[in-house]
Amino acid sequence: MRSVRYHRYGGPEVLRIEQVPEPEPGPGDLLVRAGAVGVTLPAVRKVRNEGEVTALPCTLGGEVAGRVIAVGAEVTDFAVGDRVVGLAFADAYADAVIVPTFTAGHVPDHVDFTHAVALVRSGQVAP
Repeated sequence: MRSVRYHRYGGPEVLRIEQVPEPEPGPGDLLVRAGAVGVTLPAVRKVRNEGEVTALPCTLGGEVAGRVIAVGAEVTDFAVGDRVVGLAFADAYADAVIVPTFTAGHVPDHVDFTHAVALVRSGQVAP
């Protein structure tokens, strides 16, 4: 599968599309075919090496929305084919993304993935 990775710090010029193995979901995880991912200021700062130190090479984590393509052995609230949104703590900028179920929610059919992914962080800080 494709993954956007970087092997050195800098601006957008350090980002590369590379082929990597598709991950396997853990017992409480979803494997999601990404339909949209969030681009956040913390992600930009990570690529620039401003703040938190990141081991290289790296694929950024963050918000992701898409369809479930596999579920972990202990998952009961989600199924293959479900439309979901959630947080990936690593490797979100890829074709297939591991999303822990405790960060995931269902996306209604009338909401597109780009709008769903934009609400993830907003919903966390809403009063």
